[in-house]
Amino acid sequence: MEAILELILTILFMPFESKYDDTFGRIKNIHNKGVRILLRILLIVIPLAVIFGVCCLCSYIFRGYWI
Repeated sequence: MEAILELILTILFMPFESKYDDTFGRIKNIHNKGVRILLRILLIVIPLAVIFGVCCLCSYIFRGYWI
């Protein structure tokens, strides 16, 4: 089961890998350490929030209530 989930996630996120690496490289070039840390946190939190939002929406549509 884990192998199947890993394969699905790999297929879904493979197109975004190079863009993520490019963005992370640009963040490394910023001189202000506070801004760098904030942007790294946002780079991780925003996709997680989108995934959670889609999961909540699907849960609401299929089961009729939020997670």
